[in-house]
Amino acid sequence: MVKFTGEDGQALVSHSSHPHPLKLVATGGALFQCDGCRQIGDELRYRCDQCDFDLHVCCAQAPAVLEHPMFEGRALTFFQRRPAIPAGGCALCDVCGDPVLGFLYHNREHDLDIHPFCATLPERIVVEDDGVLNLTKAAGHSCKVCGEVGRRGRYLSYRFQDDDGKLVYIHVACVLEASFSSGDHVVQANSTTTGEDAPRRTGRFRRFCKVAFRVARVSYSVATLDPVGLVTAIVSPI
Repeated sequence: MVKFTGEDGQALVSHSSHPHPLKLVATGGALFQCDGCRQIGDELRYRCDQCDFDLHVCCAQAPAVLEHPMFEGRALTFFQRRPAIPAGGCALCDVCGDPVLGFLYHNREHDLDIHPFCATLPERIVVEDDGVLNLTKAAGHSCKVCGEVGRRGRYLSYRFQDDDGKLVYIHVACVLEASFSSGDHVVQANSTTTGEDAPRRTGRFRRFCKVAFRVARVSYSVATLDPVGLVTAIVSPI
């Protein structure tokens, strides 16, 4: 449970994954690796300076059970680690397709695994003057960002209509990576390393993904009634 204490309304949270209280801080766009889910984040996080320990807001405030809109009727339970090692030795997120290395939502009956951050992504993102992105299960379409269908094409994508009226698809994982990229250097969503050999992204679609990611973050802040996150997301520069 998050508790707001102090005259400045500082947000502190106690979490079972860490022995010390975690302070809600804004990092001005600096990247960090969440010590819960092991994915990259920026801006807002819960942090223990003493231990150099960080959690995404969605990991720190993760509800015990939720249902993802794209997997209706399949309740997902939060775990700090997967209950059992899957065949092949590594679970993949059923939203983005990237490895699940820490905190996750899991449904044993349907063999579903989802990163906590991926579980908070909205079904619909409205980007002012640029259109509407809809989360979809459609497979077999090439991604506008990476230019490939690939393994990620078997998972979820955001779909929108371009200026010519054509439907365009972007892998969820590519939206996340582009949000943390700079030039042709791409930070993998589940790694702190940058990729020199990563596919080149056009500046237009990289900026588009960054805006969409910010809108998604604002949507999450509103949904969780996190006013600090809302303000941070709105004022942060792209």
